[in-house]
Formats: sequence, structure tokens, C-alpha cells
Amino acid sequence: MYKVLVSFLAVSTVLFSACNSDKKLVELEWNVYRSAIEHGDISTSVNSLNRIIAIEKYNADALDTLALLYLSAGSNDAAAKIATRALNVRESDELVLALGKAYKGLGKHDLSLENFSKLLVKRPEDLELLYEVSYAKINLGKLREALPEIQMIIAHPESEKTVMQEFIKEGSQMVPYKAVALNMLGFLQNQAGQSADAMASYQAALGIFPNYYLASNNLKILAT
Repeated sequence: MYKVLVSFLAVSTVLFSACNSDKKLVELEWNVYRSAIEHGDISTSVNSLNRIIAIEKYNADALDTLALLYLSAGSNDAAAKIATRALNVRESDELVLALGKAYKGLGKHDLSLENFSKLLVKRPEDLELLYEVSYAKINLGKLREALPEIQMIIAHPESEKTVMQEFIKEGSQMVPYKAVALNMLGFLQNQAGQSADAMASYQAALGIFPNYYLASNNLKILAT
């Protein structure tokens, strides 16, 4: 009995020491991560987070942070994989949004729509979500289904003064959500053969944001 007890205590001591050592390693890696982020060293930051996850595979904070870091770096495939894994550990609206954006970047609009729609149920007046849902539907060819979200953006009291980043060939523009929605509406109308209505929508978008490249270009195409 004495030998069994001694053996048990020895094993417990080893396990405790290993656990304590792991905690110190994780703490060290978090310090390396913070220092790397402060200096803009994304590669080192990613490596530190991966080492934390290698030690503690269910470390929710490390998984969440790594998914968001991959997304901000444009690594959409890695972001989608880690965000999916992170959501199996801990539910997070921020991670659902990140997963939707990662799938959008990968051109998987069905999966992006699924994630953005989950959040829109919780936040039905969120301009970003209304835009993302309508954008995904348009890219899936669900033009009529995109109309309700577009109309909600146009009617939203904050949509004319709240801006979003829209990417164009020359880079990007910060455009009011209402102008973006009117441009999208013009596209839907043009696709439905409603040229006059489409022209009016593009002009309305330009009335809000005169330097709006996409609306201006769409109007020129329509006029030719």
C-alpha cells in the first residue's frame, strides 16, 4: 500500500510540474505575441499563437485571436479553418462575422450568407450585416431575395452618414451605405430590364456621394 501511495504521489508531482511548465510556456508565448503585435511583426505573432495552441489546443483566446489575425492578413482559408475550430470551443458573434468574411474572401458566398444571416437575426438593423447579406445573395444570383436588405439599408436613418469601404480597381473608397445600397438597387433594376429606374438609382447614389466610382461607371454603361 505504501509503495502504491508513493508511486501515485510521484506521478502526481510529475503531472503538476508538467502542467505548471506548460502554463509558463503559454504565458511566455503570449508575451512574445504582444511584443510582436506592437512592432507589427505578424509572422512572429502567428507563430506564437500557433505554439500556444500546440500546448493548449482548446485555448479559446488564442484560437479567436489567431482567426482574426489571419483574416486581417488576408489569409482567408486559414482564417476560416481556425474560426471554425474556435467556434467549436466557444461561441462568439465576432468569430461568426469573421468566418462569414473569410468565406466571402474565398468566394464561398453560400457559406458567407449562412454566417451573416445568423447574426442578422440578432441584429436586424446592423448596416454591415444588411450589406453583407444582400451582397452574398446577389453573388448567388438571388437578386429578388436581396431586395429587402437593400431597401432596409436605404431606409435606415444612419445609412447616409455611415460609411463602408468598397473596393475598386484603383484601390478602395469609403462610401455611405445608402449610396452603396442605391447602386446595388440600380444593378437589380437594370438586370430586371428597368433601365429608367436603374438610372434614377445610380443618380441618387451619386447625389449622396458625387465621387462614387461604381455608380458613375454603371451610369455611363447604362447610357451607352
